[in-house]
Amino acid sequence: MTPDQRLKLAQALITEAVACSNRNDIEEAKHLTELAISHEFKDEMERIIKGDVELFKMTFKKMYSQNIKEKIVARVMFHMLIENKDFQKTFRDKFIHLRHELWIFEKQQEWKYNG
Repeated sequence: MTPDQRLKLAQALITEAVACSNRNDIEEAKHLTELAISHEFKDEMERIIKGDVELFKMTFKKMYSQNIKEKIVARVMFHMLIENKDFQKTFRDKFIHLRHELWIFEKQQEWKYNG
């Protein structure tokens, strides 16, 4: 599937997810949203699973973005990554080194919003 085809599929899935949400079918809306993100951000997800630490950190930081799309995409991506066995194997050792840096970033975001 080409990137353009993946984007069109992702857009159709998001449209259907919104329709499901409007019908109060929240579980189906969540499922369709995950499918859309897995198609639109397939390359990014694969790079993170293979161990791209910089993309991992960038995606982590986007969870605190003011841009609502970036925030939602990053949070859904992390939800899917955490359940991925290959990601768990790849990042088990790397996370130990990233943990402190990301914890500091998270605390800075909390102070920014609560301070």
